[in-house]
Amino acid sequence: MDIEQLQQLAERGDPGACMQLGHRLMRGRGIQRDYERAMACFDRAARAGDVDALYLMGKYYLKGIGCTRDEAGAVSCLEQAARRGHAGAALKLGSCFAQGTGAPQNAELAAYWYRKAIVLGESRAYDALLQLSRDSVSQNPSPRTD
Repeated sequence: MDIEQLQQLAERGDPGACMQLGHRLMRGRGIQRDYERAMACFDRAARAGDVDALYLMGKYYLKGIGCTRDEAGAVSCLEQAARRGHAGAALKLGSCFAQGTGAPQNAELAAYWYRKAIVLGESRAYDALLQLSRDSVSQNPSPRTD
């Protein structure tokens, strides 16, 4: 599909077209790179129910790509996507809670979201959960019983 057709469909609110156009705008494929416009496309797709768009918005809010950096907004987008079954969003959300990014640091919530990511098929979440466990043990060593 050519870029003009894609833009017309996106302007009508077609979520698939919004996603494609957003990706092209982010990468500068067939159109000049425009991060802000890409975020607007992802926002339109998210409002139409596209869970991948919510995930991408969360990632870009964390980094401030195409928008003002908004860690709390990122956590909100990621949580919505994770609750709707997006494995990558669950993994990233776990990381936010593990690091205290956009939400208070909370190892229990981090572990919850990592486990959810595992159930959803995100294999990288195993390593994240293991690292969280190691970090927890190193921060709270068990008392010596000499």
